[in-house]
Amino acid sequence: MRSRVRTPTVDVSHFARTTLIRFMLRSTTRAGRAFTSSLLTIGAVAASACASHREPLSVTLYGEAHVGRAPVSAFTNANGSPRFTRASDRDAFYTRIVPILERDAVNPRIQVDPNFVAALFIKESGLDSLAVSPVAALGIAQLTPRADADLRAMTTSPSFAWMATEVNGWPRDPAIHVDTTAPQISADSVRARLARGAVTSRTEYLFDPALSTRAAEYWIRLLQTKWTTDSWPGGYGSFANQKLAAGRPITSDQLFDLVAVSYNQGYVWTHDAVDRLGVDWVRRLPELGPAGVEASDYLARVRAYTVALQRGDYQQQYRTQRRRG
Repeated sequence: MRSRVRTPTVDVSHFARTTLIRFMLRSTTRAGRAFTSSLLTIGAVAASACASHREPLSVTLYGEAHVGRAPVSAFTNANGSPRFTRASDRDAFYTRIVPILERDAVNPRIQVDPNFVAALFIKESGLDSLAVSPVAALGIAQLTPRADADLRAMTTSPSFAWMATEVNGWPRDPAIHVDTTAPQISADSVRARLARGAVTSRTEYLFDPALSTRAAEYWIRLLQTKWTTDSWPGGYGSFANQKLAAGRPITSDQLFDLVAVSYNQGYVWTHDAVDRLGVDWVRRLPELGPAGVEASDYLARVRAYTVALQRGDYQQQYRTQRRRG
């Protein structure tokens, strides 16, 4: 966990707007109203600039391999409801999954910030290892059978052959992992198989929290390669540099956004979004319709969750949460 000092913040832009509006309403001269109107315009621009400021983040770990514990209130859905539904899921995550994330974070072949992976899992599944999304993304990591097929294909590259033996050895339910040219299994069908015990964590690795964690780490590592190199399994390195950094290498923060949205919407969709929207693509994501709105909310929450975990106190806050039940 990287050590940071955060000073208390207030909604300065709201305070400034309110004060100026009151002053304008009380102004009795045309000049006074014109002056305060100009100040409001300047204030709006400044507020927009402040709102656009984000703490730089990185997918790659550069500090301590440590997953923090933040208050449950730091993790909410778009409607304000809590992201976690069961305390047992959080307990299992810190007992079984966090040690894997922290161990792999210091592996130079992986080196993914464990707080980023934890933030993805919280956003994707609420840490429910048996979660099934409407598009049949499965388990704690919410990977799809399509992503699994992509993962297996990419690990045939000599650069990532070290992943291949492990990846190919994970158990897969043949009813879930059908040929990529065939119609994919529906979420209802997966839930029915779970309900009758036709698929379990022993027969499908996507429902095994430990194995799906490894898969997610590998997938993130491959997505980093996708956006930073041109040779397969990369491909978008020069494109990203040209579109987002005027030909220079993209920043770690830009890569964070690309990897996070690619995890959510797929790297092809993300490539098309960047190509269409350009350097301001993150702010303009809602212009792309429902998928863009979802991606925008997803990215904002993953960023917020990552920061909350990086700043989280590992012991005291967790004990406080447990006492409060």
